[in-house]
Amino acid sequence: MKFKSLSCLPLGLALSFSASADIQFSGFGTLTAGMLTDSDTEVRNFTDTDPDFSTGSFFALQAYSDLGDGLSATAQIRAQGEDDWDPEFTWAYLSYQVEDNWRVQVGRQRIPIYLYSDYLDVSYAYHWIAPPTEVYQSVFDSLDGVGSIHDFAVGDAQVNVRFYYGQENTTRADGVEFDVDNIFSAVASVNYGWWTFRSTYVEFEFSADLGLGQLAGAWRQTPFAYVGDDLQINEDDVTGLEFGVIYDDQDWLFVAEYIPSDLEGTIVGDLDPWMVSLGKRFGTVMPHITYGRNKSTSVDLSGVPRGLDPQLDGLIAITEDVTEFRRRNSPFVTVGARWDFHDSAAFKAEYTQSEQADGSDAGLFQVALVTVF
Repeated sequence: MKFKSLSCLPLGLALSFSASADIQFSGFGTLTAGMLTDSDTEVRNFTDTDPDFSTGSFFALQAYSDLGDGLSATAQIRAQGEDDWDPEFTWAYLSYQVEDNWRVQVGRQRIPIYLYSDYLDVSYAYHWIAPPTEVYQSVFDSLDGVGSIHDFAVGDAQVNVRFYYGQENTTRADGVEFDVDNIFSAVASVNYGWWTFRSTYVEFEFSADLGLGQLAGAWRQTPFAYVGDDLQINEDDVTGLEFGVIYDDQDWLFVAEYIPSDLEGTIVGDLDPWMVSLGKRFGTVMPHITYGRNKSTSVDLSGVPRGLDPQLDGLIAITEDVTEFRRRNSPFVTVGARWDFHDSAAFKAEYTQSEQADGSDAGLFQVALVTVF
């Protein structure tokens, strides 16, 4: 597998604000078809047993311009099938090379929470159709703010250290709006031979209206008012970590990632997902398998007595019902293959089996054509 076209993708292919500046364009795309094996379930945003050609499909165009004296501009526009192919800016930032090994970026940019954050949308750059959403669960992956990127060598190891600060306002597919403020992230990655090691720390304030105000108000009329507070997300403090490793000798591929986060005191609860993935190349074809676990908690009701008050029991039942989707300890497995039939395109096929919140299993078949251009 050759990634000859990807060297400039993580940094963007950007847009100039000067008519005389040289602009370099590039892009990437994924065309996906997926279908569930069971109705009334959801796996990786797919919800239908009929073929779905919109979910997971998108095209993006990037542009890059060197403005001289260490200054450059980057922009990315993406159109997604599930959004009726309406284009939106996903990147738009200025970059200044302060020194040879230090640059500063200001504007809208990707925050590297995950191993594959730098090219999260560029399916051509990795073996899956998309990284497992059972593990990559953050409601945001970009911010409006400032980033400081440092590169240096320690012996034979190449080290990259980054710091980010900013904010984000994003809307989920179901219309829920999230305000993410005072985002701070520190990222360190080390490349040594075939190995890449990475660790991330992130903290932020989180607010969202999940439509549970009435239920929260009912709890506040009881001796257990803290449950009502936990049902709402209002400037709650969140901290998260990420630990990841990649081994890739162009024959064998091994990936492992663990992403714990602490949202205690909110309906989101704590997240503790992890995965391991193994692939083997046979010429232009690479079969692979991924196993992981989607582990999360939600509002803690262990301190609320049961069987003493019918009204309290009713509140418990309603609360457990609305928070059931957040309580998980569910394994998933993906088996698939990638075929590099063209220098700039690949065909991918995958089957994922994922345990649902009620303990049942659901399957998802996907195929995709991915490209860079």
